[in-house]
Amino acid sequence: MWNRRRLLQIGSLGLAHVALSDVLRAEQVARIAGRSSVRERPAARAKSCILLYTDGGASHIDLFDQKPLAPAEVRGPFQPIATSVTGIHLCEHLPRLARQMHQVLQIRSMRHEETVHDPAVYQMLTGFKHVSSAGGLKVEESDHPHLGSALVAADPARSGMPAFVHTPDRMKMESRILPGQNAGILSASFDPFAVDINHDGRIIKPNFARMLDETPERLAQRQRFVRQLNGAHPSAQALSGIDGAVRLDRFREQAYDIVCSTQAQAAFDLERETSETHDRYGRHRHGQCVLLARRLVEAGCRLVTVYWGNEAQDWADGKGMRVANNPWDTHRNHFPLCKDSLLPRADQALAALLDDLQQRGMLAETLVVWMGDFGRTPYISKPWASRDHWPHAFTVLLAGAQIRGGTIYGRTDDRAAEVTDLPVTPADLTATILDSLGVNPATTVRTRRGSLHRLSTGRVLAELFESQG
Repeated sequence: MWNRRRLLQIGSLGLAHVALSDVLRAEQVARIAGRSSVRERPAARAKSCILLYTDGGASHIDLFDQKPLAPAEVRGPFQPIATSVTGIHLCEHLPRLARQMHQVLQIRSMRHEETVHDPAVYQMLTGFKHVSSAGGLKVEESDHPHLGSALVAADPARSGMPAFVHTPDRMKMESRILPGQNAGILSASFDPFAVDINHDGRIIKPNFARMLDETPERLAQRQRFVRQLNGAHPSAQALSGIDGAVRLDRFREQAYDIVCSTQAQAAFDLERETSETHDRYGRHRHGQCVLLARRLVEAGCRLVTVYWGNEAQDWADGKGMRVANNPWDTHRNHFPLCKDSLLPRADQALAALLDDLQQRGMLAETLVVWMGDFGRTPYISKPWASRDHWPHAFTVLLAGAQIRGGTIYGRTDDRAAEVTDLPVTPADLTATILDSLGVNPATTVRTRRGSLHRLSTGRVLAELFESQG
């Protein structure tokens, strides 16, 4: 007899991979809830997105939007160099990227109003303004979802891979995880799949089967048991928590596919890459994270966020090395840190990624985004000869996915202080990324409390892409 106790006993056998099956089940719930409110679905320009995030905010005026005719206290010591596009110049410390600029579009007119990291990170990753503009923010269930969580909730495509991944660790201030990096108001099932790469550039490879503490044979046996359960008693559907709309076995089978997928296991194995490829991306943490991101989208991940990760830095205040949770926040030792540490790694990894994607025939279907919290002040501050936070005008880079490479969108004044043409908001950026991946940003999905959430309120910047006509 199929009583409640028996159902729960069998459920305890079949639900060993509850976390993964919950992810799949929640995706389907969102899909069912949101489908009726989706407007016309845009044609996808990209299959996947690699989002490279500079924790702390890179200096737009020193790297991209240089002002060589401005006074020395504005322009700084870095000199512009020619690129692969006539008339476009970059910082002298980005020589590899300079050779790839025909692939890259610069949005030089990004802007928002958040001068503090916490709400700035939140707005850049979610496309929504936080209720507070202060620091000290904590992760709350009321947070808007990260772009990747929103994407997967609206379009839960199946590939045998986790759809949304981040690496190498979450951004923090002191010990606080900054909000905007997870699913927020959506189910926690839409949180990113976290992959750790240590400071030496070695990946801590996930072993899905070990996570479940099960062999593939045992999992297969459980799958058969759950199918038998579902076929024998309709009350089993009530255990799914979605009013019987979707059967339990569908999600367990999808979870089983990921857990037992040799493709998924192989995608996380950086040792399969040649020594030359490792050297090309850089044998450092950031380079290996970017290489992993390429492997993951190649295997079917929809969106991979690569944060910079914390690191030790030598501060110019006589107190030696400190751990920086947001290393691009260069209030101290700005120019030496950029020249000797940050820019060489960023230049190497981004240029290698673009070249590698192109050679593999993947660049046309992969959107690459390079961005951070905000830019840096157009004037050099004292006494540290550094630059502070500046959200009023900064640069974001886009490449791949039919982006109009070799172009500049938007303009700033003669000190890179204010946007003078074609302003772009974080909401516009998230809307554009979603649209490029074939998801209408006006789509609404169900939150964990049952309300409807619109993915983005921004404008799709269709003019950034080559015409599809």
